[in-house]
Amino acid sequence: MTEFVDEKIEVETAETFPRPVRFVWQGRTHEVVEILSEHVDVGYGMLPAGSRSRTWFNRRHRRYFTVKDSTGDIFEMYMDYADRQHKTWWLVKRESCQLSADS
Repeated sequence: MTEFVDEKIEVETAETFPRPVRFVWQGRTHEVVEILSEHVDVGYGMLPAGSRSRTWFNRRHRRYFTVKDSTGDIFEMYMDYADRQHKTWWLVKRESCQLSADS
């Protein structure tokens, strides 16, 4: 089951590269056991109406990760580094490996 989340999260990263090692979501710590994919998004997204300016500060500055935690759940998250002094992490969605009670 896939669940859309869209919540800010706290992430601990590797020392040498900003890859997630563990993260806290809804008060629970998730250990990352595998990074399944990684990509950078520097696209423009939706520009304000009437704006035709495509400059560096209108771009997104995000590094996306798809990770598997120790329970087998898969999470998509990204690090927003538009403000290099205050990088923020967002959890986009969770794909649960648990079978629902209906199955």
